[in-house]
Parts: sequence; structure tokens; C-alpha cells
Amino acid sequence: MQAKIRKETDDGYGVLVTDNNEIEHKIGICYDGEIDGHIQNGYPDKPAKRNHSEGEHIGHARKYAQYYVAQETEHDTIPWDLDADRFEDVRQALQSLSDDKIEIFFGDLLDQSLSHYDNDPNVDIGDTTRPHELPEDMIGSEGAVGYKQEIYLDAAGDIEAVSGIGIDYYVARGERRTVWHGDAPDREPDACVDITPAPLTDPAPFRDYLDYNLRCQVRDCYLMRGMEPPEEYKVLGHGQYRFTGKYDNFDLYPPYHLINADIPGYTHEFRPDLPITWEELVEMTDPGRNDSIYSQIKGALFSR
Repeated sequence: MQAKIRKETDDGYGVLVTDNNEIEHKIGICYDGEIDGHIQNGYPDKPAKRNHSEGEHIGHARKYAQYYVAQETEHDTIPWDLDADRFEDVRQALQSLSDDKIEIFFGDLLDQSLSHYDNDPNVDIGDTTRPHELPEDMIGSEGAVGYKQEIYLDAAGDIEAVSGIGIDYYVARGERRTVWHGDAPDREPDACVDITPAPLTDPAPFRDYLDYNLRCQVRDCYLMRGMEPPEEYKVLGHGQYRFTGKYDNFDLYPPYHLINADIPGYTHEFRPDLPITWEELVEMTDPGRNDSIYSQIKGALFSR
């Protein structure tokens, strides 16, 4: 992807973007990031006539234009939900949270996630109860549910507030809906964690789970504007759910969301902070036993 600002107008910039297919796009970017014009001659003008890859290249050019203007001018033209720098700021704030602060900000989200394992004999959820019941119009299994929670930083870069919990679920094949519980500050969030249920019972590894999700989301930000992410973000795993369908179904993308995907340069690097040391784990395991390593250590990892 390449770009040049060709002119400044009364309300923004005219940007020339050359996409990864060497197609040129003339895109108007307003000072607030809104796109007020897009001309190109390499793909069908009508969206309905474009195939998936052509539509993605159009989207890449638009997002890259917003990114380029933000890099080259003083205007904040990147939508908050594709702003890799803001996500990284939230990651840094997350990493510094104590267990008590994790419980304060994300305790309900942790309980909501853990409640999916109430009948799993391998996971001891203690007295955890589900804060919010799943929607009655949900179809499919509980495993298809996702959860969101917006995060807001203060001027010092610390976590100041979080929203309530958003439950993301299917109401029909291919149709997904999010219902929110609780309040949120009246401003744009700095990030929104987007997770699936996981059998993590301790606040510290759950914090790391949220951190890794945001790391994958930073990866998504780059990929969605047609760029390879920096090495730190070449990771596999679930980022923003809205991109999972693209990775799963569009020929343009490898399956970045799958932790065992074979994509050169990309690895799955989720290494949660465990409630016991690695040395203790080694002492607990015996290769000569007939049961699995998971069975031997689950009491230490999945109990409250």
C-alpha cells in the first residue's frame, strides 16, 4: 500500500492510494475521518458486482487513506475501532492492573465467561454465577456466544472506566446481534475486548487473555488496511469477531483467527500468567502416569 496527499480542501484532504494490486484510488478524507469521495477504475463501481477480494481491496484503500492522513497530519482520522495505537495504550494499561483492579473492572466479564463451564468436570468454577442470562432469541450452542466490554483510559493512560457487557450471538444463520447490559461513559472508548468464553478462573491469566485479544486486534487493524503488521503482532488467535468471517471464508486471507494455522511468520503466543510457577507445574507432572498432563495440572489451573 502506498499513498500521497494530493491536495487539501476546505474540510479535508484528497489522497491518492495505490493498493496491493497497483490500482489507484482517489479518496477524499474529511478532517474527522469521514470518507466523502472515492474514485477508482480497477474494480466494479457497484458493490454488488464485486467479488469478495475486490470488495476487500476497496476497503483496504479507504482504511489506508484514513491511516495515512493520521500519520501525515495533525488530524485524528482513524476510527477508534481500527486504531492500533489506542489498542496498544490499553494493552499497556491492562498489563499494570493488580488482581484487585481486574476484579473491579472485569469481574463480571470473568464470571460471565466462566459460567459457561458450570457443568464441566474439569473446571472448578466455585460459587460463580452468571451475571447476565443469555438472550432468549439466541440460536445455536452456548459456545457460539461472544462477549465485549469497552475500555476507557484517563489522561494519564490508566484505565478509568469500562462499559457494561455486550453479549454477541446469532439470531439466524449469518445474522449476529449484540445486546448490552449496564452503562458506559458518554464518549468513544479507547478499545473494546472481544472474547469467547475460556476456562480461566484466576484474574491474572484472565487479564492476559484480554491483553492477547487486543494484540490480535492490533494485527487486524493492519491487515484490514492491506498491510502486514509489525513482528510483535504477527500472532494467531481471535481478534475482532467481525473479521473472523473474512479470515474463515475469503480467499484473500489466511485463517489468522485459528491458533494452529500454518501461516509463515505467524505464531500463537498466548502465555497466561499462571497462579503457580512453571517449576511447580513440572513437579506436579509425571510422564509415567496414564492420565493426560492436562488432567494432572487442572486442579491448580482451573480452581478458584
